[in-house]
Amino acid sequence: MMKLRARVIGAVVLGVTVLVTWILYEELSSGRTDIRHHHSIEGSMDYNVLYGHQKLQHQLQQVDLKSIRDIRNTMDINSNSQEKDYVTKNSTVLFDIAVERLLDRLELLTSFGLSRDLLRQTSMVILTRQLGGIARKRSRRLPWPQNYGSDTSWTNYRKFHHNARAAALYDPDDPAIDGLLNDMATKPFKYLEMMEKGTELKLLIQYFDGTKAVFKPMRWPRDHETLPNHFYFNDYERHNAEIAAFHLDRIFGFYRVPPVTGRFVNMTSEIFMLAGKALKKTFYVSPIGNLCFFGECSYYCDSRHSFCGVGDVIEGSLMTWLPEPPVGDRDRWRSPYRRSYSKFRKAEWEVDDTYCEGLLLDDQLLYERFMPDLIDAHIFDFITGNMDRHHIEVFLHLRNDSCPIHMDNGRGFGKTKVDEFSILAPLIQCCRIRKSTFLKLTKLYVGPEPLSELLDESLRNDPLYPILTSGFYDAVDRRVLHVLRTVARCLTNHSIKDVFIDDPF
Repeated sequence: MMKLRARVIGAVVLGVTVLVTWILYEELSSGRTDIRHHHSIEGSMDYNVLYGHQKLQHQLQQVDLKSIRDIRNTMDINSNSQEKDYVTKNSTVLFDIAVERLLDRLELLTSFGLSRDLLRQTSMVILTRQLGGIARKRSRRLPWPQNYGSDTSWTNYRKFHHNARAAALYDPDDPAIDGLLNDMATKPFKYLEMMEKGTELKLLIQYFDGTKAVFKPMRWPRDHETLPNHFYFNDYERHNAEIAAFHLDRIFGFYRVPPVTGRFVNMTSEIFMLAGKALKKTFYVSPIGNLCFFGECSYYCDSRHSFCGVGDVIEGSLMTWLPEPPVGDRDRWRSPYRRSYSKFRKAEWEVDDTYCEGLLLDDQLLYERFMPDLIDAHIFDFITGNMDRHHIEVFLHLRNDSCPIHMDNGRGFGKTKVDEFSILAPLIQCCRIRKSTFLKLTKLYVGPEPLSELLDESLRNDPLYPILTSGFYDAVDRRVLHVLRTVARCLTNHSIKDVFIDDPF
């Protein structure tokens, strides 16, 4: 009797195992292929882009993205190809045949207003001030009360709050922004508390002058990249990614990432002595004598996921706290290109090539700024490699006039040689891009300074420099070219008028 029961139980277990295996196999081997990531080895562009479940028919040409000089040096001098003609007359810092043909076509349209020579002569700083500058200055401020304060009593933090507008979180020429970065990096902490929401520990810091900032401690060294077998939602946040994202946003002239700076923090005097009881009890000394802590949060807060300093000093990022309610109330809703956050299930946009067509018919989403802002955000995230943009957040009182706020960039800059093309899904499927964003990308293409140089120059101002390893500088240049190639492909099936959004921003 016992043997019979054991056999029945064994048969049931075997049956369940077979059923689960079959379900997983069907899920993972589904014929509906997603827009997946591709390796770009040593700056190469040898990849096949998948659009939903339609495979691109032609193989993209292999191009070295490091400099046009390298291409000239390696090209056969006896070649009579059109590619050689393009290269010999080219003076851009990056090079691609498809992009060259696109720019040739647009330069012939005087109404489009593209001139490679003029872009080359104009600095990126001047270009970003010109593009959308008037609209930024004319956009509405948050509805602060008249008794908010006088200019003489305002801190840089308060000026930042008061000057936030619908079209940008701050004015790039406002001296209060650099002053605020210096304040966060140097002034003593008055108070701190754990922010228990979220998968990882963050500390809300308050300074003696009322300034507030969110502190993310360093978990990994600069050269630690995202593990290849980790899903995007299992990836750890990186403090240096927050810093680099702020500088990248400023270079692009979006001004949608709150000001962020790095800082060395003494864990004894600046964290432990100010910590509450719950945080203090998570401190300990590691076997090699470094002070560590892990705090409390919803996921990665235990001794296996500790933050350890060198001795009792740790570095981290400090992001400015945004205006608080009621004036700073924010509206937040799911992004239509949110990922499934499942190991087995794909989001609708990953399996449906026509997803954007339905999206464009959604009256709730079709306010004027929505589509260009969404695509701007995904271009920005593609360059950083951030797959974790799951919500859209705007100021409630500025609602349809408000640009999205690009917070939580800690899961960017995780892979130097993998370009995650699924992040570009809105651009690939909708084939729309803001004209000003395209001109900025084109400026980075023609030079004379590539994005990598501008980013490194900007990051030198941070106290924790160097912020990124060299591989990420190659990656951002490569990804700029990928975006321009995507626009070039869009124009093979769509008109210039349909692709480019010529709005005031």
